Amino acid sequence: MASDVYAIEVKLGDKVTIVPSGNETKLCPYPDCRQGQHVTRIPKGTVLKVEGIMNVKTGNLAMKWLETTYREKRGWISIYDTDQAK
Repeated sequence: MASDVYAIEVKLGDKVTIVPSGNETKLCPYPDCRQGQHVTRIPKGTVLKVEGIMNVKTGNLAMKWLETTYREKRGWISIYDTDQAK
């Protein structure tokens, strides 16, 4: 996980800040994309609007993915790479 504090209470139209453990996070074409399948990378500190929300279950773990647009590219980011925008 990138942060212990992430945008858990996020809803459509909210703004979130990218806070990955590294310098950027990947924008996926669909939730839970694999390594090398991302559309682009989003730098840490970028503020984005939530345009969609999907819960994806993998085994016993459910993870929330947020749909957004970055530089005219639409895709999905993991909630674990976000925090509520201030």
